Amino acid sequence: MKKIFSQNLNAKIQKWITPKTLSIFLTVIYLLSLIPILWIGWFNYPSADDYTIGSNCRWAWVSSHNFFNALWAGIERSVEDYLHWMGYFTSNFLMAMSPGSFGERFYILTVWIMLLMLSLSTIYLLKTIFTKVFMADKHTSRCVYMLVLLITVQCMVGRVEAFFWYSGAVNYMFVHGMSLFFYGLLISAVYDGGKKRAIKLAAASFLGFFTGGGNQMTALNVCIVLTVTVIFLTYNRKWKKYKGFAVPMGMFFLGFVLNVASPGNLVRAEGASGMNPVKAVLVSFYYCLDYCISKWSGWPVILLVIILVPLFWHMTEKTQFQFPCPLVVVLFGYCVVSAMITPPVFALGNIGAARLQALTFTMYLLALTLCTGYVTGWARKRLSPLQQLDRQPKNLSFTASEIWCLLGCLFFLGAASLITVIPEPHCFTASSAITDLINGDAKAYGDALRARAKLYNSGEKNVTVEPLPCYPQLLYFSDIKEDASDWENLGVCKFYGLDSVTKLP
Repeated sequence: MKKIFSQNLNAKIQKWITPKTLSIFLTVIYLLSLIPILWIGWFNYPSADDYTIGSNCRWAWVSSHNFFNALWAGIERSVEDYLHWMGYFTSNFLMAMSPGSFGERFYILTVWIMLLMLSLSTIYLLKTIFTKVFMADKHTSRCVYMLVLLITVQCMVGRVEAFFWYSGAVNYMFVHGMSLFFYGLLISAVYDGGKKRAIKLAAASFLGFFTGGGNQMTALNVCIVLTVTVIFLTYNRKWKKYKGFAVPMGMFFLGFVLNVASPGNLVRAEGASGMNPVKAVLVSFYYCLDYCISKWSGWPVILLVIILVPLFWHMTEKTQFQFPCPLVVVLFGYCVVSAMITPPVFALGNIGAARLQALTFTMYLLALTLCTGYVTGWARKRLSPLQQLDRQPKNLSFTASEIWCLLGCLFFLGAASLITVIPEPHCFTASSAITDLINGDAKAYGDALRARAKLYNSGEKNVTVEPLPCYPQLLYFSDIKEDASDWENLGVCKFYGLDSVTKLP
């Protein structure tokens, strides 16, 4: 009787919990988790480099209200920085085109832009890998990338600089999204032919050049991946089949070389106190272990890996790929994440800036996901090689064991999250947003900066402002000082055309 009941229950569970229903549920959860983050963005205002770098575009816009004039001002600012300060010309241009340059209230678009770029680029890359390379069904694939995005956004380190401070976020998070689209286009073009392949290679060529001109952490990462790809194609003598891919790869390397060879890099390096290249590489390997394992692999990340295992076990059932050399793949993933750390260690001697950690954390979760899938696929092919012939590739259902494992993990994730936010309301990005929205800090912060903006635009040339009443954890990055000669104060003066601005003690 007990066995019959168990069989009936399992049959009902398999009917209710399918890849499609689970993917819809996880998509809804992820979208709901973004609502408070986007909501608190309404109280977001520019700060620091948003003023100093965005001033050129602002004055071009104010004087003409012509978008193309502002666009040209952004290009001019990018060239100026390329020659005299830093080589990543793509990031220079993007930072100059701050939404706040077209009006302070447009700055609320910052969090929308960053979350949209991170979400769409991650979805595009992982969907391409899962559905085109491993022939997985789209619903199971969606379960994976929704879980990855949920943990990435909610557990993000350096959240202010990852999502809310435009100058930092567009330089790192946005350019990271560009690199994921670049990877996705190249992988997708492998499985397409004719006109589709040509279009994707053309798009990849355009995107590759500007990705190479972005922040050097991302650019170095892509450089390593493409170099390994070139070596692999050369070793296996497959260039004849994939000769069209030389164009987007070449365009990326062109942008990367222009980035590294910038005259501005030499100017900026004069005041830097970094490490020699060999030491920087070795220290990067250590920092990868220290940050990724010791600081960032909390219970949400561990639970993510546990949930991904049954999903990948199910996903890899039908693929013909045998997943050779899993240790080599895992080691390569470790090297790729470590390479993200090398440029700042080489230039500065550390990765203390929150935006640098945010980018590395995002890449760590992506690499961890792909390595988990690869190792799970390798294990499945060795432990149950005959099961891949039992069912058809489409409309696969979860087994009862997979369902119970997934339900248990998801229940634990939800329960543990609720327990955690009670003593630590700022533990997750959404809970942090809800906390500052409810206690009024977000509104008070936004009202204070809106009042300042009115003073800046009032026509007065010497402005004195009140200190901020509070510092919301998701919104506050930096503020002007009591010293009128501080660089942030001077940046505000340049942005608004003031003679001086001072903050009261």
